[in-house]
Formats: sequence, structure tokens, C-alpha cells
Amino acid sequence: MTSVRLAAALLLACSTLAPALAEDQPPAAKPPASNKLERFQLKHANCHWTNEMGNYMYECLKANFNMNAHWCHNEAMDVFCPKQEDEAKAAEAKPAEATKPAN
Repeated sequence: MTSVRLAAALLLACSTLAPALAEDQPPAAKPPASNKLERFQLKHANCHWTNEMGNYMYECLKANFNMNAHWCHNEAMDVFCPKQEDEAKAAEAKPAEATKPAN
């Protein structure tokens, strides 16, 4: 029983320490996707999760009797991420307003 507790403690320590160590390293280049799910995730890599997406996923899960969580997640990403990407592109394309010099 103690070996199970030790293994659980080790797993917990590794899972909490690894992200902290990874933050200090420069971002690595994204490897090419090798399957459909990886391509989907890389396509939406810059999409940020919002409450609206969470509500959409919640309603999807309710409609599917709490089944198909991955499918609901991917559908929420397909619906909301293109909107975020379009808004980001529009913000980049819009020139910054010039400030008027003080008289």
C-alpha cells in the first residue's frame, strides 16, 4: 500500500514540476502534425478558452447525456476559434491611431 502512495506522490510531483520547468525554456518550434487530431489541435493552438465556449460545451454534453466530451470540445473549438482568429487578424490590420501632439 505504501508503494502505491509513493507512486502517487511521485506522479503528482512530476506533473506539477514539469510545467514550471518548461516555462523558463524558449518555445520550441511546433512539429508537423502526423494525424487528423493533431492537425486540428495545431490549427487552433492560439485559441483561448472562454466562458462562452464552456457554456456551449456544457449544453452539448447535456444534449448527449454527458457523453462525447471530446466531440463537444472539438465542436466548441470549431465554432468559436475562427471568430477569435478573425478578430485578431482585424486588430492587426487596423492601423494604430496617431496621437495628436499637445499644443
